[in-house]
Amino acid sequence: MTVDPNDYRLADFKLLLPLRRDARALLIGAEDTRFIRHLAGELGELHTVGMATAPLAATQATSSCAGIERRLVRPEGLYDLVFSASLEAARYLSPGGTLCCLRLDSPSREPLLVDDLRLVGRWRAFPSWPDFRVLIPERAAGWRAAVRGLRLLPLRSWTGLLAQLHPALAAWKLPGHGIALYRRQPEPASSPASLLEAADAALSSAAGRPREAADFDPMAWVAVSGRLGPGNPILAFHMDRCGQLRRLIKLARYPGAEHLPLEARKLETIEGALGPELATRVIRPTASTPIDGRAALAYDYVPTFAFFGLRWRWSGRRRFCRAMTAWLAAVALVTRREDDPDVTESLHRGPLRALIERGILPSAMQAEARQALAWLDAQATLPTVLEHGDLGIYNTRMTAGDGSDFRVLDWGSSTFDGIALGDLAYLLSSARAPGKLGSSCLRQYLQELDLPETAAAPLWFAYLARRWAELDTVRLPVDGDPGSGGGVLLSIHAQIMPYLDRLASR
Repeated sequence: MTVDPNDYRLADFKLLLPLRRDARALLIGAEDTRFIRHLAGELGELHTVGMATAPLAATQATSSCAGIERRLVRPEGLYDLVFSASLEAARYLSPGGTLCCLRLDSPSREPLLVDDLRLVGRWRAFPSWPDFRVLIPERAAGWRAAVRGLRLLPLRSWTGLLAQLHPALAAWKLPGHGIALYRRQPEPASSPASLLEAADAALSSAAGRPREAADFDPMAWVAVSGRLGPGNPILAFHMDRCGQLRRLIKLARYPGAEHLPLEARKLETIEGALGPELATRVIRPTASTPIDGRAALAYDYVPTFAFFGLRWRWSGRRRFCRAMTAWLAAVALVTRREDDPDVTESLHRGPLRALIERGILPSAMQAEARQALAWLDAQATLPTVLEHGDLGIYNTRMTAGDGSDFRVLDWGSSTFDGIALGDLAYLLSSARAPGKLGSSCLRQYLQELDLPETAAAPLWFAYLARRWAELDTVRLPVDGDPGSGGGVLLSIHAQIMPYLDRLASR
């Protein structure tokens, strides 16, 4: 499945909508209609009014119903779901129907032209619309969750500092557009629930915490668009009335995606392999269930201390990197497997050889990669270990302010056929560890696994080559753009090179 990253973050605000395949939907008075491509497969008949071109004409494989679009001069009857930039479109809603107002300004200033219209909620888009990453409920608790919980405005900025003291200041800083949802009264008893409400109810039941439908407040949720790969999920953070984040739901972006069920199954195996002591660092879901063919996971939200600031720079980063090094080395020791030469060829040498043969690396890096491959070729066999696969600080929670305690989440990319040292090197670059600290941590890890320091660069290149190939399938490479596809790893490699140079100079 190909992905167009310009499509309204793949219309991930679908979480807030009551989607069903028999719904009559209307698209009217919207300036930008790209989002509909990623919703069409989960709607019934779609009518478009006043569109210069057919919105589904360029639909990719994300939609299975491009053939049912009808372009009309005026709407026909009433609709279950209406998309528009104007509240006037609410007159086309059936009782219980939902209006998704694509706000280019604040619709609160526009008079309600339909008497039986009820506001469900408003969400502000950040950083911008339509290329949003987060939808923040427009209420005080929403700003507190965004600023203090998700840290959308870092303390490095004056706005971030002020917003920590008075989160509503974020409303002044953030763009004034997003979406607003309205329901037309009266709502039938069988009125469909939003995708998020259905997921929350099912996951709560699966976790043994049944709830009443009346308990669901859509404005208590912060919607976050995850990475844009077709297998990656949409995220929804639940907050209490004070804006403290409490729970997290991961929902598959498309029905039938296997990424989340695979992650849940992996965690069972991972915890068994690590044992109870090491597994305490792993964040696992509290519930898992399918929602209309779409996988969903629920987690208890684990807050984190900031990976920036004076305390982080003076002592937190050092302790965090040391603690992660010790844990990753222990994980590698208990999951270590010495593979035969064929496995070593396919895991360590093959991807690096293929990357070198493509001739896309900068000249100096190409020469270093050839040296790394020569070292790998000289080894009869190399160990494989449990690998997280995406161990940046964005997938960790620092649960102690001094950096000594942490938790790790998002194990969907993990494998027991991992390459030693890869996770640690990637984490150190993400934490922007200074050269001396980074090289010291790599040395400590290699010593724990009884590997020579000369293995550091070859193991890193083997890890980089495999991730490069994986990223090429998620972010399609663009000719003439060295940073596209797996090329995003070039900047990470540049951060890791000082660690490797220090080890080589000893």
